[in-house]
Formats: sequence, C-alpha cells, structure tokens
Amino acid sequence: MSNRVEGGGNLFRDVRNAFGELFSGKLDPRQELLIQVSFGLLGAMARADGVVSSEEATFTNTLMDELKLNARARQVATEAFATGCRRDYDANADARRLLGEFKPGSAEVERLYSGLLRLAGADARIRPGEQRFLVQITKALGFPEGELHKRVPGIGAA
Repeated sequence: MSNRVEGGGNLFRDVRNAFGELFSGKLDPRQELLIQVSFGLLGAMARADGVVSSEEATFTNTLMDELKLNARARQVATEAFATGCRRDYDANADARRLLGEFKPGSAEVERLYSGLLRLAGADARIRPGEQRFLVQITKALGFPEGELHKRVPGIGAA
C-alpha cells in the first residue's frame, strides 16, 4: 500500500523554505537543538521503511548545502542524522526536547513538521513504515491526530 503526495515544484526549494529560517545565521543553543531534532527525525524517517538508501543520504547532504549550514551546524546535522538512523533512536524523546524549548504550534515546530511531510513525499509515495512514523511524530509534536490526514490526503490509518 502506498500513498501519493500531491504537489510539484522543486522539493529542495520547498524544504529550504520550510526549514531555512530555522537555521540562518550564527548557531545558538536553540538553533543547535532545532538542528539536532530536525536531522534526527529526518534520519528516523529515512530508516522508517527499513533501510537508509544512498538517495536519502545524498538528499540529506544536499539539504545541508541548500540550507547553507556552516561547518558546526553541518557537523551537528550529520551526527543527528546518524543518530536518527539507529534502531534505538527515540523520536518521542527528541520531540519532547524540542517542545521543551518551542511550544506546540510555534513557527519552529510548524516549519519542522511541514518539512518532514515534504520529505516524506519526496518520492511521491509514503510507504507503510514512513506512514507509521508520520503518525507517531504528528502526535509527538503536539498536532491533533487528524492533522496528518488533513495535510496528506489519502493517507490511511496506521
């Protein structure tokens, strides 16, 4: 069972627009937390379908370039992505860390969630593992259960 995500245009442009303002300028502790959680969740989503493909790893590196991450931010992002790819990664714990600094529904949380949804649909399919992850992270980031269904029409119940 696969779900298609509607949309077009340049995916990197869309994701950069969603994430870009989060990581611009000098890296402060709040931005570092955003990078850690964002790229950790990206790693978890990449692994959600069972294996992190070379395309997903390349996509993440290209995203770092598109976001113009400085050397320190790139190091944090790379480490967080690798952590997110591990089987013992706790996406809910990272979401709680994020929500400890940024309120549910804040612009930062909204941008992160929008970016994750865009990345999930990058290949125009949402596989069952990715769907389960999106359901989990929707709740963990404080969005109502129906938000995922509203933003990604046709996605089934996990």
